[in-house]
Amino acid sequence: MSLKRKLEGEIEIREAAGHVFHDMYKHTPHHLSHASPDFVQSCDLHEGQLGKPGSVVLWKYKLGGKPHTMKCVFEEIDEEKKLVKQRGIEGGVMEDYKSIVGTCHVIPKDKEVSIVKWTLEYEKKHAGIPEPTALLDACLLAAKHVDDHHHGIKQSN
Repeated sequence: MSLKRKLEGEIEIREAAGHVFHDMYKHTPHHLSHASPDFVQSCDLHEGQLGKPGSVVLWKYKLGGKPHTMKCVFEEIDEEKKLVKQRGIEGGVMEDYKSIVGTCHVIPKDKEVSIVKWTLEYEKKHAGIPEPTALLDACLLAAKHVDDHHHGIKQSN
């Protein structure tokens, strides 16, 4: 039985925020904690240079009010497509998954709207492991939080 899966989700944000989100995620991911503090606690560079493939970061985040960590390597950064792909290599998430890869793609829809599409590709260690839907939802919501933050809109809980 194959335990490899793929989850995808999309959220619409303002077109101008699409550029901001892509640049922040790629060059200054530690700033995500300012825009989405309920999810991203911090992001620290461990190796390489932010914005470059091969860089390694340690994400500290909360899901369901519980703290988590995930060390990731940025595998692909495509400026033209506004795509960033990173692979989990250490941390609590690796206790449940043999592999997990997150791809974030910002797609212009029209002059006013961009779509942020997240794809999680993963392999569960056994069938009892839940799907990482909470992680996908949090990643999508973080894009909306960056949109609101960029436009000076305060988050409501």
